[in-house]
Amino acid sequence: MEKKIKIAGVATKAQGIKWFMLDNLRYAAKNGFESYIICELSDMFDGENLAGITYLPQKMSRGNVSPLEVIKSVRMLYKVFKKEKFDIVQYTSSNAALYGSIASWLARVPVRIYCQWGISYTDYTGIKKWFYKTMVKATCLFSTRVQPDSFSNLEFAIAENLYSRKKGNVIFHGSACGVDLNKFNISKKEKWSKEMRNEYDIPHNDRVIGFVGRIVPEKGINELLEAFMSLDSDHVSLFIVGPYYETEKLNQEIFKKAKEHPKIHFTGPVSNPAKFYAAFDFFVFPSYREGFGSVALEAAAFGVPTIVSNIKGPTEFIHHGENGIVCEVKSTDSLRGAMKNALSMNTGEYAILSRNCYNKVKSEFDSQLYQCEFVKDRLKLYKESQK
Repeated sequence: MEKKIKIAGVATKAQGIKWFMLDNLRYAAKNGFESYIICELSDMFDGENLAGITYLPQKMSRGNVSPLEVIKSVRMLYKVFKKEKFDIVQYTSSNAALYGSIASWLARVPVRIYCQWGISYTDYTGIKKWFYKTMVKATCLFSTRVQPDSFSNLEFAIAENLYSRKKGNVIFHGSACGVDLNKFNISKKEKWSKEMRNEYDIPHNDRVIGFVGRIVPEKGINELLEAFMSLDSDHVSLFIVGPYYETEKLNQEIFKKAKEHPKIHFTGPVSNPAKFYAAFDFFVFPSYREGFGSVALEAAAFGVPTIVSNIKGPTEFIHHGENGIVCEVKSTDSLRGAMKNALSMNTGEYAILSRNCYNKVKSEFDSQLYQCEFVKDRLKLYKESQK
């Protein structure tokens, strides 16, 4: 009987596994792999969504941690890797990637993959930038493969000397996992749009702009709220969909005004963001940095064009005037202008953007197509490691 390839996905938080790794590992399990996930203990996983995946809950330190905490987390993972004898370990997020790369190297795992879905140090300066860049370089050093989720970030990483060109590659057309067109189903757009508008008392003649993601400054939330509140229109509503993280770091004057604004709806975390995308006319994503920006794909699955900041990653998918609108990063004025441009479009102009973004998602970022390429990539890397 042919040996099954053992593969494990590692992240500190359960969300990172569920949103970006689970579907790929589940598909691998259906195609001859023995799949595992390693992250914090969570009730996010049940028998149905694990579907053949073995869950090994482990707590890992997050954020700014001491050298002792790093050693403890590496030691814990080393024991797991040594016991399970994985053929492939893949890891993401700054902390889990550092721990996972070192522990899998110590355990002599043949294939060690850093899923580089974003490069965090680009926002920093001085000693802080040096420190976090050094962490990233160490993670890349201990990995046998580094896989960014966009071609522009691959080129940036190589230019930054994080790793050599022969060590890095992007799977398929990019992104962490593509988008599930069954879950983000355009045939349900009209039904879900009506549900959300009714639930939040959105007037039938209002245009709807929406954001989905973490409510943190680096997602461009300050600029988005300020730009929206300065729009000269009584017939536009804004949805802010997602959990509150570090809202104390937001501009508190702007945040307070936004929470009191009659046209701004803060939903908090939601179980099915697909319904909200269906209600949007435009998705707005003014982030400062991203690996790829999968939320733009999710919006496009409903034919919803994105207003995105001019950063690496999302602009590989969103092309200005073709399937969305690009504005300057960290610029309230530029974002306001982009929103005004979007809201002033006639029906024909909007239909072109909507059709183009949907067609691009369907042909290049369908998760089912991505999963096939994912398994091909993992098989190739495993075979190369056995030579």
